[in-house]
Amino acid sequence: MKEVITYSLHDYIRSHKYFPPISTFFVLIVVFYTYKPNPIVDSYAITALFLFVVSAWLCMSVLSQDAQVQRQLMILHLRSSYRYYIAKLCTVWLIALLLAVFAFFYPIIFNLFSDSVSFAVGFVSFMNHILLAMLGICIAAFFSKVMMESAINAYGGLALTMILSIASIGIENALPASIRYITWIIPPATAMQQPLFQWEEENLSSLSYFPFLWIAIYTGILMLLFLIVANRRR
Repeated sequence: MKEVITYSLHDYIRSHKYFPPISTFFVLIVVFYTYKPNPIVDSYAITALFLFVVSAWLCMSVLSQDAQVQRQLMILHLRSSYRYYIAKLCTVWLIALLLAVFAFFYPIIFNLFSDSVSFAVGFVSFMNHILLAMLGICIAAFFSKVMMESAINAYGGLALTMILSIASIGIENALPASIRYITWIIPPATAMQQPLFQWEEENLSSLSYFPFLWIAIYTGILMLLFLIVANRRR
């Protein structure tokens, strides 16, 4: 599987499909930090949402990279479609990880925050980026070429899902209390952001860990469902 990941990275770089999403992410980060100083946790919460969207974009382009015949040959080589799709998702995750590192260290290196970043704040903020990147990747996997042949339906469905995910808290507040539970089916992209905005930054015990756990569980369920459905479609 390592060879497939390496091949996928090299093939993706040669295709130049990486340029639009990655350059967009760099521009967003640089423009976002144009003015300083910036609040630490709030700024990282916003850049994590940037990564959420760009990771989904990356996933769509990586999963569309292989032609059907090439995909079948690689599955035969790995002797498992599950391993093939896991390798592809790992490829996207590695690229997203590099973007998360950039988003985390860029404001620190250029001294763009109003205060120094403590270990607690840095750890929570970085994990926020990683979890949202994984969530974005797993959402996009369901709208990729592997699952949908129509590009219009795929990108339209993905865009709608991402918008609903980011607006989930507002949607929940707008609904009557009796039916708010239906928002649990919406991808929880903003579930961690609200607790972060209210967090006393130096005290980890005051931070609610449930949103982190829920995103991890939701992402795991999405990944499992994608692997099962993608294998059956093959």
